[in-house]
Amino acid sequence: MNRRWGGVVLCGVLAGLMGCGKRIPSEVIQPGEMEDLLYDYHLASTLSNSLPYQENYKKEAYLAYVFQKHGVTQAEFDSSMVWYTRNSVELAELYKRLDERFQRDEERMKAQVAQRDNQIDVSVSGDTVDIWQDRTLYWLSASTLTNRVTFDLKADTTFRPKDAFSLTADFHFVPQACPVKSAQAVMGLRLLYENDSIDGCTRMVTASGAQQLSLHPDAAWQLKSVSGFIYYSQPDDVLERSSVLVNDIHLMRYHYSEKTTEAEAPLAVDSLVVEPI
Repeated sequence: MNRRWGGVVLCGVLAGLMGCGKRIPSEVIQPGEMEDLLYDYHLASTLSNSLPYQENYKKEAYLAYVFQKHGVTQAEFDSSMVWYTRNSVELAELYKRLDERFQRDEERMKAQVAQRDNQIDVSVSGDTVDIWQDRTLYWLSASTLTNRVTFDLKADTTFRPKDAFSLTADFHFVPQACPVKSAQAVMGLRLLYENDSIDGCTRMVTASGAQQLSLHPDAAWQLKSVSGFIYYSQPDDVLERSSVLVNDIHLMRYHYSEKTTEAEAPLAVDSLVVEPI
């Protein structure tokens, strides 16, 4: 066999075995990035479809936030979707992975609802775990019905003295330019101990971006509960109404250890602008 053509055949066989027979153009959003984008896109679409008529203006803002989060324009998203719809194998594989993600989310949400309804204690093992028990995306407005996210998690035997906690979330104000005095969000985190003593802190949020609020107690008391809130407010006399999209909410718990490195530990409280509860 001609060595030149033999090499071509061998390369073709290897490409087939690796499942990469079709090269995705560089201008098309690549599968991993597209999967994450579509995940947020479908989540935002589902949430926007449940909005009341008077809040239809939020639908475009939901999707605009998704594109901004992933650093793409709607035109880039649309052209990439055209390519995927013309290449059914790649599109089917993409939605197969998305379907698996949504199924996992559904199971997790069912467990969270059952836990909340039955007042079951949080029981998550591991030195560093996310113990957030609710959905990770909220749209908050100044209305008393939609202006806050609250949580109150009972501690159990998986919690240890000196556990550290970090509440993180990504804020997106609408409109983007949000004057400090016209609207603001407040994050709060509180630890309640068995002796009824409390550690807590709050932080004002007045601009879009990722925020973190952390508590790293020194006292070796047993925890009773971890609670907190994200609260949005705006003065009644302001004519232009605004709102805030809060996404990627996580509540991390870190077990204390003498060997814990700085990279593993949450951000120290005194490095934030915080106020005691």
